[in-house]
Amino acid sequence: MAKLQLILSEDSQPFHELTGDKTTVGRVDDNTLQIDDVSVSSHHAEIVSDGTLYHLHDLGSTNGTFVNGEQITDAVLNSNDEVRFGAIAAIFLGGAEELWDAQPLPKSSAPSVELANQSAKPANFASSSPVPRNMQKKDPVAIAAVALGMLGILGAVAAAALSLMMVV
Repeated sequence: MAKLQLILSEDSQPFHELTGDKTTVGRVDDNTLQIDDVSVSSHHAEIVSDGTLYHLHDLGSTNGTFVNGEQITDAVLNSNDEVRFGAIAAIFLGGAEELWDAQPLPKSSAPSVELANQSAKPANFASSSPVPRNMQKKDPVAIAAVALGMLGILGAVAAAALSLMMVV
């Protein structure tokens, strides 16, 4: 049975058996393997077994999926491959590593779904975007100067139009 060992910290390196034909990986709780980390997308990747091989597919994640240091969209996993979901590292262990103690996946329950009346950013949210947002505050004096300049240009155009109409 293939396993995925997450490297969360030096003291926390749980194993997860890949028991089904498809294992979904992401931050939200409807994934088979939930990883609560801001660098992991809601639905980050999936690992699909065809009986003999395990295929890793990135699901359009924000921070990418990597195998042995290379960003991938699709890859066939080999035993001892280093996998990374965003900033979370893992090691894929093929079927030959039966000596490892595996942590079973939690029992799934039907998710309860309710419509939200409002939405808010999570308290521990941190953007991992490589493009920083422009957080500069607008200068009211500069805005007023630009507005007065525009009014001056409009006044000059109006004066030129009136003077041309008087000539004709």
